[in-house]
Amino acid sequence: MSQQRDDEQGADRLGAAVARVYVTVDPPPPHLLVAASAALAWRDPDAALATLLMDSAVAGEAAGIRSGSAPPRLVSFAAGDLVVDVELTEVDGVVHLVGQVSRPVAAPVAIRHSDGTWTGTTDALGRFAAESLPLGPLRVTWGPAEPGGDTVIGPTILP
Repeated sequence: MSQQRDDEQGADRLGAAVARVYVTVDPPPPHLLVAASAALAWRDPDAALATLLMDSAVAGEAAGIRSGSAPPRLVSFAAGDLVVDVELTEVDGVVHLVGQVSRPVAAPVAIRHSDGTWTGTTDALGRFAAESLPLGPLRVTWGPAEPGGDTVIGPTILP
């Protein structure tokens, strides 16, 4: 039993040593640390955190499609039976976002970004659009559609 404990302590010391090497030799960029800290500040403990379903930046572009500019990025996330689809287009350093929520009701939408928060409302079909958002982390929050209803927070998107 003592040998197992010694092995575990040795592994812990080795892991700590490797972490120190990475921090010294290849530290994370300062802007990434700021973005990570800001993401923690966006938390809302009463909201449902959505799960990422699809991100075209990870899935890749469809074969055979050619474009002179970058194709729009498609992101889908869900919480329970609610699905939010978002299309992001970056033009000249500015992000344009169009989205639709699977519940066709008017409800508040907020998009947190590096300069603050854009707020709006989905239309009767669940659609929304935000123009001229700054490049940087974005997080979509939807709802509640009715008093006492659920608020859904999507994952942080880095366009």
